[in-house]
Amino acid sequence: MYRPSMYQKHDETMLHFAELFNNCHEHRHILMRPNPEETFDNDGVFVDVNTNNSIGFDWEYRDAHFANCHFDFNSLGQYERKLQKPSIQLSIQCDSTVTGIAVGWHEDWLSERKEMRSLLTDSIVRERGTIRYTKKFRIYSFEQVNIFKAMIANAMRMRIYSSKIFESVSGFPIVGDVGD
Repeated sequence: MYRPSMYQKHDETMLHFAELFNNCHEHRHILMRPNPEETFDNDGVFVDVNTNNSIGFDWEYRDAHFANCHFDFNSLGQYERKLQKPSIQLSIQCDSTVTGIAVGWHEDWLSERKEMRSLLTDSIVRERGTIRYTKKFRIYSFEQVNIFKAMIANAMRMRIYSSKIFESVSGFPIVGDVGD
């Protein structure tokens, strides 16, 4: 993590969401398993305990521009250094009020162009790095953990690891629905 000042909030929010996810009564065979310690790889996996299929995820706590399930932009960014890790298929960004998540699939980011940007880190010197942006993401409130969990279950069952899977859970309104 390039912002050590966020370690505690990162871990608190991820563990809180994992508890919500794992206590959801739907799709009980799908579990969220955060890594117990920093690996500098993925932050954990969603696993189907019946098939042992898994999806690696990256968790991020956003302290700005995302609160109460409202994201200030129409595209979601991801660092190229994370997109290059084959162990991560899904990025999850928690809002500052710990009420919602923005979810994007790495496959969608990889089809977008790279942009060089000045990155926010804890260092006084601004880091230059590559980021990609996508409009193919969804926002789920914590109250919609069942819808998010159904989407994860469908992704594993159908082996679709892109924004196409968002449409697999129809009939449910999605807060802040952003996309094509």
